[in-house]
Amino acid sequence: MMFSKHCWLVAVIVVCGYVSIGRCQNVSYAHSNDELAALQQLELINVAYWQSVEAYRKFSDDTLSAEILLRQKLQPYYEALQKYDWQNFKDPLLRRQFEVILRGAVHPPIGYDFKRATRTLKSMSRQKWACPRNGGGKCNLAFVHNIKTIFTNSDDLDEIKYYWQEWRNKLPDSVKEALHYYIGYYQNLSTPTRNASSVWYAEYEDANFMAELESLMDSIQPFYRELHAHMRHVLRVKYGDSVIPPTGLIPHHLLEQVTYQAWKKDSVLRNPFPQRKLPNLQAELDDVGLLPFDLVNISARFFSSIGFENLTDAFLDEHFKAMEPGSGGPDCKSRIFDFGTIEMHYCPKVYYKKLLQTHGDMARVQYALAKNNLAVGLNQEASPGFGNAIGEAVILSASTPKHLQQRLRLLQDYEYDDLLNLNRLYRMAVHTLLTIPVYFVHEKLWVDMIDGRVTPSEYNCHYWNLMQKYMGVEAPAQTNTAAYDMPYKFYEGIVDEYRSTRKIFGEFLGYQIYRAVCLITREFERGNAYKTLDNCDFANNRHAGKLLKEIMVSGSIKPWRDVIKPLTTVQLTRISATSFLEYFDTLNQWLTEDNLSKQLRVGWMESDKCKGNAVPLNITAANAY
Repeated sequence: MMFSKHCWLVAVIVVCGYVSIGRCQNVSYAHSNDELAALQQLELINVAYWQSVEAYRKFSDDTLSAEILLRQKLQPYYEALQKYDWQNFKDPLLRRQFEVILRGAVHPPIGYDFKRATRTLKSMSRQKWACPRNGGGKCNLAFVHNIKTIFTNSDDLDEIKYYWQEWRNKLPDSVKEALHYYIGYYQNLSTPTRNASSVWYAEYEDANFMAELESLMDSIQPFYRELHAHMRHVLRVKYGDSVIPPTGLIPHHLLEQVTYQAWKKDSVLRNPFPQRKLPNLQAELDDVGLLPFDLVNISARFFSSIGFENLTDAFLDEHFKAMEPGSGGPDCKSRIFDFGTIEMHYCPKVYYKKLLQTHGDMARVQYALAKNNLAVGLNQEASPGFGNAIGEAVILSASTPKHLQQRLRLLQDYEYDDLLNLNRLYRMAVHTLLTIPVYFVHEKLWVDMIDGRVTPSEYNCHYWNLMQKYMGVEAPAQTNTAAYDMPYKFYEGIVDEYRSTRKIFGEFLGYQIYRAVCLITREFERGNAYKTLDNCDFANNRHAGKLLKEIMVSGSIKPWRDVIKPLTTVQLTRISATSFLEYFDTLNQWLTEDNLSKQLRVGWMESDKCKGNAVPLNITAANAY
C-alpha cells in the first residue's frame, strides 16, 4: 500500500500506539473543536517535527536556521490547526501550544530567493572584494579575515580609514539586493492591522518591543556618554587634536579600532591604572596545559557543582566533537544542535575567551536538556536570545576573579585590589558598552526600514543620524553616493540566528538573571565590600542551580515575562538596565570623576544627515572637546 506523506505519519502514530484511527483518507479533525481531536492532530505534527529535527542535525547546509527549517516543515499543518477554536480550549497548556506553533503560519513557504538572500547576508563578511591599499595584487580582501585584523593591530589611521572606505565603496550589488529582498519579505507579511515589525517581534509577544529597547538605551546613555568623553580624550592624546572634529563626534573607523582592540594588550586604550597590569590569562592557561576538551569538562563541572545532573563520560564522548580546524570562523565559535539529539562541535583551541564561551555553550546544552522533552512548540526557548541570557549569567560568574582563583586555581600570584578590578571592569565595559548601542542602532534602522518609516534613498543618512544620536559617531569619509555604510554585523543581524534583537535581549537579561541569582543566594550583598556584584560567583551553590533549572524547564510553556517574574521581589516582567549599571557602577563613578578632573565635555553635536541641520545635544562642560 502506498501512503502519502500525511498518511505515513498517521501510520507511524498507530504503530507507536498514540491513537487509534480509521482509514487515512477519512481522517479529518479540522472541523472539530474537541480538545482530544486537537491533541491527536498535534501528535501528527509531533512526529513530523522530530523527524525534521534529526534530518537537520545530519544534513544541514548552514544556510537556514533550525527554527526556520522546522517552521517550514510544519507548513502543511497550519491550515488544519487554524480551523480549531483553540482560543476557547479549556486546557491552558493546549491553548499555549497552539499559540506558539501558529506564530509560524504568517510566514510563506521558503523558496530559493529566500535561501539565496540568507546565504549572501550570512557570508558577506567573508567575501573578498576590497583592494589592497598599495594598489598591488588582487582585490581579494575580506572584512573578517583581513580588514578586521588591520583594525585590531594597526595604528596607522590613514590605513584604517582607507579600508573603512574601500570595503563600503566596493559593497556588491548582491548584498544590497539581499537586504532589499528581506525588507520586502517582512513588508509582505504586514496587514492593515499588523505592521511588519510586529511579525519581527512576534516571539517576544510584544508588537511594540522596540519601545522597551529604546528605554534600555535611554537608561545606559549617561554611562555611555561618560565613556564616550573619556574615549574621545584618549584618542586625542594618542593621535592629536585633529582626529576629533569640533562636533565631538568620533569618526567611525576610530570606534571600530577601539572596539576590536578592547582586550588587546597593547591597544589604543589606556587602563585607568596602568601601573596595575592585568594578568596574562593566556599564559596561565598555557602553563596549566589544558586541552580543548578540558574546557568542555570544566564547563560541565560548573553545572554539576550547582546541582545539575552530571553529564556522563559516555554522553560527553558521544555528543561533543571537536570541529575541523578553521571551520568555526575567525572567532572559532562552537556549533550547537540543541533540537532533538543534542550535539556540540567545540573549538579545537584553548584560550581564555573560549573558556568563557564554552561555559555559555554548556548553558545552552543544559537548557536544551531541560526543555527538549516538552511537546512540540512548548520546547522552544522562551524567546530568541533567552538561552543566550542564561549563558551570559553563567559566563559572568565563571569570569570573576573569585571563580578563576578559588575554583580554577588560576591567578594565584595576583591580588585583585580596587585598582586592578577597575582595570578589569574598564576592559569589560569597552567591549560591552560599545557593542550594545551598535546592535541597537542596527535594530532600530532595520525596524524603521521594514515599517516604511524611511525610504531606500534615506537608508544611509538615517543610519548616520541614529549613530550620531545613540553613539556620538560620524562617518570618517565620504563613500560613494550609492553606498550603504552599515558594517557587516548589520546585515548578519537581520538573519534569524544572528539577529540583533537576540544580542541586545540576551546581554541585558543575562545581567538581570545574574544579579537576581546572586542576590537570592546572598553571594552578592549591597554594601558588603566582600560580596560585590562584579565578583559574585555562584558555582557550588545548589540554590543557584535550582533557580536556573526553574527558568530552563519552562521552555515556552509561558511567556518569557512570566518566566523571569519570580526572580525579583517586585515581580519584574520586563528587561531592565539596572543590573547592568549596578555591575559597572564603580567604573561609572570613576569615569565621571576623571572626566570632571580633566574638564572634558560630555556629549556631542548632532547634524541631520538627511537635512543638514546642526543640533547641539547634552553639552555639559565649558571646555572644548
